[in-house]
Amino acid sequence: MKKISILLLAIGLFTTSCNRALDAESVASLDANTTLSTSDVDKLLTGAYNKVMKPSNYPYFNIMASEVMGDNYKPVKFQFVQLQYLSEHVVPPGDILLSYYYKDFYTAIARANTIIKVPSASASQIGKAKFVRALTYLRLYDLYEGVPLVDEKTVPGPIAANTGAQVLDFIIADLKAAKMSIEPFATANANVVQLTPTKEAAQALLARVLRMKGDIAGAGAEAEELIKGGKFKIAANPKANSSEVILKFAGNKAEENGSWGWIMSYDAKTWNCFAAADSLLALLTPTDTRNVLFDIAEAPTTGGFVFSNKYSPNDDSDLLISRIPEMYLISAEAGNTGRLAELQSFRKSSLSLDDERRLELSFEWVRWSDLKLKGEKYKLPFPQGAVDANDLLHN
Repeated sequence: MKKISILLLAIGLFTTSCNRALDAESVASLDANTTLSTSDVDKLLTGAYNKVMKPSNYPYFNIMASEVMGDNYKPVKFQFVQLQYLSEHVVPPGDILLSYYYKDFYTAIARANTIIKVPSASASQIGKAKFVRALTYLRLYDLYEGVPLVDEKTVPGPIAANTGAQVLDFIIADLKAAKMSIEPFATANANVVQLTPTKEAAQALLARVLRMKGDIAGAGAEAEELIKGGKFKIAANPKANSSEVILKFAGNKAEENGSWGWIMSYDAKTWNCFAAADSLLALLTPTDTRNVLFDIAEAPTTGGFVFSNKYSPNDDSDLLISRIPEMYLISAEAGNTGRLAELQSFRKSSLSLDDERRLELSFEWVRWSDLKLKGEKYKLPFPQGAVDANDLLHN
């Protein structure tokens, strides 16, 4: 599937409406306006999670797009010129992959909205649906900033893009609602619980988005509460990080829904392939425990490139959503400076707060938002097809 040609990708755009019809039928079979069982609503939630994990037939680029625009990657090969456009910040509205970065995210939003409308859905199920909606809008914000906001009450028809600030406010409201209604993280069953949204997962994402909005005090309060809760611990070995994970979605090799690890490995050298940037690697010192996250010793046999091994290269990478080290960094930025020292004692590091964020959270889909907070102005244009179909959407 990875080596499918761009020609076939283009053909795929013409079959999208057919695929969407199939999706619509499967959802329609569970009528959102009728009473559904708890298990039926859970099935709808599973479908929403699946669309967050695999928005399109090229899910890895949906997830990786913001990282490609950032500065943590060193391109090894662009099999698709569209990814080179993304890396160089020159994406045209008619770009083929651009369509995937837009319309397919709205499928997850539509599925979340369906669940929110189910009369028999529990408060927790609605909270989880709002978490999915918030996370998906965060992906869209990273790429476009202002996008049309579609909730469970939106009437079909043309809709204008909201401002970036309005999108962040919408995300924050959803995450606050999710935090209040989803069950807390149960540490006794952590390996299972960390695969679905919890109160703490909503809180962690809320801390991130409040920081993006400029409310560092509010972000710090959420982060500090998570740290003091004691449910998550910084791991001495960054590769064995299960104690750190607040939320991740499970990758599945059969579905090839976690291929970013493959694309960030030397195995992808003849396709689209990304190594770690030199400026990122320069942050590592010989004693830093995060050296284990990079295949430094293999560089002589991989063309001099150093690759991240944070993810599995076997098409089954879990999708990391949040980890407790991010909360330490947010809390430190909010003025709790001791939190930075605590993190650094585990990592054997003495970097600045900014550099710690870059290294610790590398390839976790947050670097681009950090660069925007520093003044980066680039954002993607809306796909030409979306503009043509919506009289109120403009580039």
